[in-house]
Amino acid sequence: MEAINDLFDLAAEWIFGGVVIPIMKAVAAFISLCFTPVSSLSPSLQVTLAAFLGALLSMGLTRLRLDKGSKKAEKRFKERLEAKKSAGDIDDKTLRTAVYKGLDQEADEAYEHLMLDKFFELGITYLFPMFLFLLWIEYYAFSPEQLKILTGIDGLKLPGISQPIGAGALYLYLYNFILITTALLRWGVRRARARR
Repeated sequence: MEAINDLFDLAAEWIFGGVVIPIMKAVAAFISLCFTPVSSLSPSLQVTLAAFLGALLSMGLTRLRLDKGSKKAEKRFKERLEAKKSAGDIDDKTLRTAVYKGLDQEADEAYEHLMLDKFFELGITYLFPMFLFLLWIEYYAFSPEQLKILTGIDGLKLPGISQPIGAGALYLYLYNFILITTALLRWGVRRARARR
């Protein structure tokens, strides 16, 4: 058993050290290359720009994904629920029970598929852009050690805040703030249009 655990540990180390870390370093180098024109800006402004670009990427991916799998899975789930309602008109109790059971199973499968699609959509549209820039900020460009070299302290000084904060924390706050604000503005615009 110990040999199997050692084998799994060795495989995990190889995958992480030989595949994941080089890919992360390549992505970080590419993002750094893209940020070269604004490298003269303060770290706070670069983090703000990264949060804005991450949020734009998230919104763009959301637009691409919205027309795909989730709508089909949602439609299939709703169809199963409607069919289940219609099955109430069957007079034969045994047949109605069998139809209900089959439709329940189909509705469960459709619901599971819908939830998997939603989870996948969340991962692609929200988590991927968030982690993409967060890894670059926190472990490459503005790690506490890097910030100490650039600014003399291991965090970012912001106006009105006495305590320095980490670059990753600022990025996460701004990224989510931009997405939430944009979503609320879209919702407000839709409501205003609907009232007309």
